[in-house]
Amino acid sequence: MSAFTLEQFIASHRANIATLFTLTDQIFDGYSKLVELNLAAARTSRAESAKLSQEILSCTTPEELLARHTSQLQPASEQVLTYASHLRDIVRDTQSKWMKTVEAQHESKTRYASNS
Repeated sequence: MSAFTLEQFIASHRANIATLFTLTDQIFDGYSKLVELNLAAARTSRAESAKLSQEILSCTTPEELLARHTSQLQPASEQVLTYASHLRDIVRDTQSKWMKTVEAQHESKTRYASNS
């Protein structure tokens, strides 16, 4: 078994720093996608709320008002499911990238330890 040299320590430290920056970049990428998703959802919600408000103001009877409200339930449910699907995809993609990076780092450390 060889002693841990200064060069090995520096190389290990550089690899750890590189991995840290890779993981940080992946988190920022995932966060950026999440922000984009939320902005798109907010824009869509704002536009649909304005449209629905105009439609509600044009209603002349309680039955018409109830019909307009009821007609919005299905599209709203679909939008929630679509949002959740996109959110799941972002989280899954970010987690997958993280796991690949961590596994590569672990494999590198294991390979180095077995060669020492």
